[in-house]
Amino acid sequence: MILRAAAIVVGIVGLYLDVWHSNVLPFSHNAVGLGNNHSIHAVVGLALLILAAWLWVRAGKAAPA
Repeated sequence: MILRAAAIVVGIVGLYLDVWHSNVLPFSHNAVGLGNNHSIHAVVGLALLILAAWLWVRAGKAAPA
């Protein structure tokens, strides 16, 4: 249960960095004055999505049948 909750949280953060991290949302680069370079966020977001998938699968294997 805890691993699935962690996977959901990590997945949401990964999606935020990959998809929803745009100018109209809070904490975007433009909102905090860092410019338009979002490539590092795409890499970190993708890594977080992979981690979320791994946690979800691991939680499924750890759960009793």
